[in-house]
Amino acid sequence: MMKKKMLKRFKNTLMENDKVENFKKLLVDKGLTIVCAESMTAGLLASTIASVDGASSVLIGSIVTYDPKFKIAILDVDPKTIETHTAESMQTTIEMTNGLKKLYPIASIFVSITGVASLPKDDSGYKIDVKNELGQIYVSISYNDKMFEKSIVLNGGERNVIREQAVEYILDSIMEIVNSLESKYEN
Repeated sequence: MMKKKMLKRFKNTLMENDKVENFKKLLVDKGLTIVCAESMTAGLLASTIASVDGASSVLIGSIVTYDPKFKIAILDVDPKTIETHTAESMQTTIEMTNGLKKLYPIASIFVSITGVASLPKDDSGYKIDVKNELGQIYVSISYNDKMFEKSIVLNGGERNVIREQAVEYILDSIMEIVNSLESKYEN
């Protein structure tokens, strides 16, 4: 009985495997690799990419930097950036991407995400900028030495639905960027 419930839940909330397969195929066809720094998605982006056969040909790795201190220690995010703009900001996300580029210089695509999947309880002690509403995400993608900044408010309501929507948004954004730049070079 539990197996049926789990299958139903995943059928209703996870994106279609075709999208992930198309994403992987695009990167394989172009000879591209990807590395991720994930905060609000907490590894879901890399896990989603890895959910299709042959993902190891494109996915180099992912770092989950949920805590601001980890962003500072691993990805070299400036503490002043987090203090001034918060951990859930475009400025922090860009610095995360730049940190990835130092750690994994052989990758073709570098992507980072921060955002607000749920609001903290009053007793958590974790500060989220009141300017950031539920569902606000910040994504930075570096490809071909260009930095692309994307920001959107997702309206999934529930924490994990927002995280899944964020992953889908990132995959769509990367495919759009790669296709757009590749078509410029082909013309």
